Amino acid sequence: MSPTAAAWRRSAGPSVCHGRGEVHLGGPARAGTASTRRHPSTTSGGRAVRTTGVRVAAMGAALLASTVLGTAGAASADTTTTTATATAGAPEVQRLAGDDRIGTAIAVSQAVFSDADGAYAAFVASAASWPDALAASALAAQYGAPLLLVPADGQLPASVRTELHRLKVEQVYVLGGDRSVSDRISAQLSDLAEVKRFDGNDRYDTAGYAASVLADPGKPLYVASGTGFADALGGGAAAGSVGGALVLTDPARLPSSLAADIKTLAPSSVVVLGGPGTVSDAVVGQIKALLPGTSVTRTYGADRYETAARASAQVHVDGSPSTKAADGTETLSAVMLASGTSFPDGLAGAAVAGPSGVPLLLTTKDCVPAATLAEIRRLHAQRVVVLGGPTVVGPAAAALTPC
Repeated sequence: MSPTAAAWRRSAGPSVCHGRGEVHLGGPARAGTASTRRHPSTTSGGRAVRTTGVRVAAMGAALLASTVLGTAGAASADTTTTTATATAGAPEVQRLAGDDRIGTAIAVSQAVFSDADGAYAAFVASAASWPDALAASALAAQYGAPLLLVPADGQLPASVRTELHRLKVEQVYVLGGDRSVSDRISAQLSDLAEVKRFDGNDRYDTAGYAASVLADPGKPLYVASGTGFADALGGGAAAGSVGGALVLTDPARLPSSLAADIKTLAPSSVVVLGGPGTVSDAVVGQIKALLPGTSVTRTYGADRYETAARASAQVHVDGSPSTKAADGTETLSAVMLASGTSFPDGLAGAAVAGPSGVPLLLTTKDCVPAATLAEIRRLHAQRVVVLGGPTVVGPAAAALTPC
């Protein structure tokens, strides 16, 4: 583990002190190291500091201003932002894309976070591994923070470094062990901000552990399969929109570490994403036994597209919100549209869609499924923000061509 980054790991035995001492952030003590770059300054009342209230409301207005009015916070050479004029009665379509998945995550960040406001924190996950990025998306939504993607090893891309500088980030949360995001990458991030890594024994442990430390207790909790991202893509945005967290489970059984974390979170309700073929009835039963008296329900459809649409409909009962931008300009209601077969763009979008109240829906590459189109209509969306380039969401799908 890099000595320049704090690492919060579970310990099978007694808490082990590494470096300066232990990190205690609510619940049981967990071993960790304080950053040798600066003294830790991210705890308050036993929990990590986050931006709430006015900051999140301002971020929501900024997102709607940027996506609906087309006023991105900052433009860059490797970011593509295009807008298509709507035909009569159809929503306008805007595309946010970079040269690759790392670039698209930056494009989303640039469209939401202005140079003036920046972001106190950023979440970082591997561009090649979806489980950690999935868990990070809902947490980033709670913190009003962007989700940025990095390679597993090697040099930190200059574009990521530039974006962190632009945002004036002080705290970086890395999800995943050094095989997902190497110590070498973490050390380069620590040159820019304080870094804290959440590294569990497996993907279930990492997601649950991070949520139990960083997420607000007493909020809705979304549970998704840890073996496939299909049903969970839309769940991150839905969780973020209600201030909840998203955790991963083994489809056949509830991991013991996750059970402990769910108890710590004491959720107000639990939403399981996917049908019995994705997350078994046995897992649902274990969650109900763990949380007697707490509502535990499923959200699922015939496929990932319908599941995302139903997750949206559950949260956005009255349609996609319309608010005023900071300058008082009335904005249009919007929805984000991402690939249902490629995880990175949708997760970067989920991180910012949640707190703004903008739903996230899924599409195939070449056409938009009926369930997605029906939800766009139900939401009365006046603008659709497509996430990712034409190799991920093709021109026909971006034009809302039905399947």
